Amino acid sequence: MQPNSSSNEVTDGLDTESLPGNSANNRRQRRRQEKRQRQLKEKTHLLYTKHFSNFRLPVSVPSTDLKMVQLSRYESIVDRERHPPLFVVPDQKSQWARLRMISCPCHGCSCTLDPNGWLSHYLSVHMPRLGVPFVDVPFPIEKQTLHATCNVGSLDYDVNTLLGVFGYQRFGLNPLNCPRNTLLPRDYRKYSQHGVILLFACRTRHGLLWQRKQIDDVVAIWVSTPLQGISISLRCVVHPAQTTRYYPKLLHARPLPASSVKAPPCREFIKTDSNVIVISYQDLWQLLTLNVGQQLLNVELHLTGEQKI
Repeated sequence: MQPNSSSNEVTDGLDTESLPGNSANNRRQRRRQEKRQRQLKEKTHLLYTKHFSNFRLPVSVPSTDLKMVQLSRYESIVDRERHPPLFVVPDQKSQWARLRMISCPCHGCSCTLDPNGWLSHYLSVHMPRLGVPFVDVPFPIEKQTLHATCNVGSLDYDVNTLLGVFGYQRFGLNPLNCPRNTLLPRDYRKYSQHGVILLFACRTRHGLLWQRKQIDDVVAIWVSTPLQGISISLRCVVHPAQTTRYYPKLLHARPLPASSVKAPPCREFIKTDSNVIVISYQDLWQLLTLNVGQQLLNVELHLTGEQKI
């Protein structure tokens, strides 16, 4: 029995770490710990070095501005010493860097708006005053005809008169990337993903091609949209009431001007922009002989499609 006891003592005295199975487990544990430490260091590095330009900051960052934008959350000097200000370098490829504010096209309005918030601004501010309702275009839009009426006798010189506001449902878009109409009233929230087009008319003085040395009164009709980076194609037909004449033309919706650029008046952009129907008052002499309430231009729009620019 003594040899057995001596063999047990020798076995108990051996180091358990010297066994092949235990040493392999220890090496795996050390590798796992090292891997976790490396991952923790990488996350910490990204947390303190990654730029924040993709976040929705409360100020606009122009893509051409290479200066650093200082954002401070605290106004007191003591808090600023405790919490240093955050410096952000704008990313040229971020959506926020490409954001452009627009000017409201309604006459007499000097508001600067986000393009996605124009419809909400119109419904809350201008629609009760102008009385031009928002018209929802049923699907399919290619088979629908949009109607509007322009009273030539009531147009003022160099005043952009809003004739209609139309909304159409856009299909085939990624809901995560497509622009949305924000801050809509409760009854209009179902139009958050609708495209919006605006029909304008203006009376001004312009020299037509066949009358280069003579400036005549004309009425200009065009379509605008608050959508950015989208080209909307339309077919516009203007038909004076109680006459057989009509003026058809293929148009593209004009984007609303950016707030940083002064919007050109109607008499200026009709000289170079082909997306405008210009009708001389001499061609409307039969219409002008009627009463003021009967001097109507019937405008028809056919939306043919849209594409990214």
